[in-house]
Amino acid sequence: MCVQRGGASRPSRRAVLGGLVALGGTGLACRAAAWAAGAAPAITVAWRGSTGNRTLAPAAIQGDRIIVAGEATAEAWTLDGARVWTSPLATAANFAPRPASERVVIAGRKGLSVLDVADGRIAWRATPTEAFGAPLVHGDRLLVGDGSDLAAFAMADGAPLWRYTVHGTAGIFYAPAARDNTVFLGAGDGHLTALDADSGAVLWSVDRSGRWQYLRQLAFTGDGGVLVAGGYDDAVYGLDPGDGAILWRFEAGNFINSQLVHDGGVYFWSPTGWVIGLDARTGERRWRTRTHRFGSDGGTDWDPIMAEVRASGPWLWVLDMGHRVHVLDRANGREVGAPKLPFRARPFVTPTADPDRLVFGTVEGDVVMVRVTGLPVDAPME
Repeated sequence: MCVQRGGASRPSRRAVLGGLVALGGTGLACRAAAWAAGAAPAITVAWRGSTGNRTLAPAAIQGDRIIVAGEATAEAWTLDGARVWTSPLATAANFAPRPASERVVIAGRKGLSVLDVADGRIAWRATPTEAFGAPLVHGDRLLVGDGSDLAAFAMADGAPLWRYTVHGTAGIFYAPAARDNTVFLGAGDGHLTALDADSGAVLWSVDRSGRWQYLRQLAFTGDGGVLVAGGYDDAVYGLDPGDGAILWRFEAGNFINSQLVHDGGVYFWSPTGWVIGLDARTGERRWRTRTHRFGSDGGTDWDPIMAEVRASGPWLWVLDMGHRVHVLDRANGREVGAPKLPFRARPFVTPTADPDRLVFGTVEGDVVMVRVTGLPVDAPME
């Protein structure tokens, strides 16, 4: 039995049959049948709140709080739209807040603040010698690039723990990754380096400058067996965290700004005109969905994409610069709808624990919770 919500115009029988063939499975066909019956995703605003900022960094979810930050303040909001606290910032936030147990890290290129998540009180602050990159919280440590250094601070009080300097004058702009007591860094020197998290000592380092200049968005698969990274050579890599060996390489055809590692898959948008889903263990392509045809067949292109691909439940959320949210089935990449937001959005979408609710920021600096209705839902067969 198929269950659906919402309503919209009914597609043709040919389109429905084509969709069923493309989906190729009883459970997935259920979603297609729901779409054919008239369901299509729609977006309504649950609430909208004005922050003390004009330009918001991507929002983060920490427990039952939404954390937002911009050029002036960091703020916590409940999922129902009540502001819990506001904390003035000494320097602008450029990165999404990083949750850390009872604290949250608000970081920008010119400084960072560690706040108590309960009331927004400042625990400690730090300023860079050059410029901070995106931070990583790992256990009781905060790791952040500062020019050509990777700096480690104690989360408790901001005490400096160690610094590691990369080869040459390359900068560290992207966050490292960490597993157990090892930190992995792919800075602009072309090396993949493993460091001891306690001391910053080099455990091993491999020079891959012939393959990439630096690595972006390092993230582990759920079992920790593969380190997935975007290389500044138009490829996405699966790397062995034991020695840095290349387990797989997927040629994306163009620069990949970011990729999402989620539930066994790797998802990203390629400027060649595709959203692509890979198997995170093998690098094999599961599917690809056309976004831009560049006039090749007269089809309608999506607007340009700057926002990171995000996931919740069975869905991928891809926000384009035309303020339209493309909803893709994570299993096969099929686009089930593309509702347009009723406001102009900053280039990010933040899912909540409820797959039907998403958080956005507006170009005016507001934080917005929306509800997505009309999503096809699979139900047990009877």
